[in-house]
Amino acid sequence: MKAYNDKGIAIFLTLMLLFLLSLITITVLLTAYNYNSICESQTRRLKAMVSAESGINYAYYQLRTDASAFVAAYSEVSPCAISLNSGVTVGVWATGPVSGIYTIKSKATYLKTQVP
Repeated sequence: MKAYNDKGIAIFLTLMLLFLLSLITITVLLTAYNYNSICESQTRRLKAMVSAESGINYAYYQLRTDASAFVAAYSEVSPCAISLNSGVTVGVWATGPVSGIYTIKSKATYLKTQVP
């Protein structure tokens, strides 16, 4: 019987193991990066939503103090612009009164990508 020389198999197995570990590492790093960008987007959307709600509260205040001036000064075409430090810009306006009821609308815009 002829004996086989199995000395070269160890380097092959080591290289395959290193290749597998490299693939697993790359997968974990890409997953962490994608999760981070998803969380940042969620945070920006949440800040914009909260800012829009605060714009509505600002409009409530303005309507309580001087409703006719606020409605006359701001419309959907030229809303009352409120800029925040977080990069969110809120526009708020009111229409009415229709049967004594005002309609308040608010629109928040935010940057899709964060400027470093």
